[in-house]
Amino acid sequence: MVAGVIIIKKIGQNELDLLISDHNKYIDSAQKNELEGNRLILDEIDFSNNNLSKLNFVDVYITDSIFNNIVFENINFWGAKLYGCKLNDITFRNVNFGKAELDFSHIVNSTFDNCTLIKVSSNETYFENLYFKSCKIDDVFSNSKINNIQFEECDFNGVEFWECIINNLKFINSKFDVNNIIKKINKGTLEQPIIVNGNEAIKIFKERCTGI
Repeated sequence: MVAGVIIIKKIGQNELDLLISDHNKYIDSAQKNELEGNRLILDEIDFSNNNLSKLNFVDVYITDSIFNNIVFENINFWGAKLYGCKLNDITFRNVNFGKAELDFSHIVNSTFDNCTLIKVSSNETYFENLYFKSCKIDDVFSNSKINNIQFEECDFNGVEFWECIINNLKFINSKFDVNNIIKKINKGTLEQPIIVNGNEAIKIFKERCTGI
């Protein structure tokens, strides 16, 4: 492999099914304190043509991988580690992202419908062209970059967009008290952050959002 170049690989469905079965056995047995199976750990995989519907995503560890044109419904991503992954054209429906880690990932052109996002780590993550509908959102979007996102009928709690780069956010029938919640905003880049706080942060946030 050339230094600095990621080589993305395909994985056969039969091989993946065995890994999924092994991981699900590991998660089930962990709850009983009788460990069996093995945690799913994969790197540099293109999952675009794979069926992931049977995978319990709890505590998976997946890095530098691609997910494209997939529907995740009634899935638990609690504690899932997805580092440096690219997720495009994804529908998340009734998905729990509690304490998921999405650092350094790109999530674009996707929909979150009736999802729960609580204490989600998003360090240097790109969120772009997304639609959130009827989601519960708490402690998300810190140290990230978010662009062209619509929140409709979402329940926000403690979401400060902490040191986040924001552009073109739209809030529809969503409760969000910008004056009491926004503390620090990044008006620079992820590589060269310019952090502003207080009234300046609130001013920038209001200028780049509608519906608040």
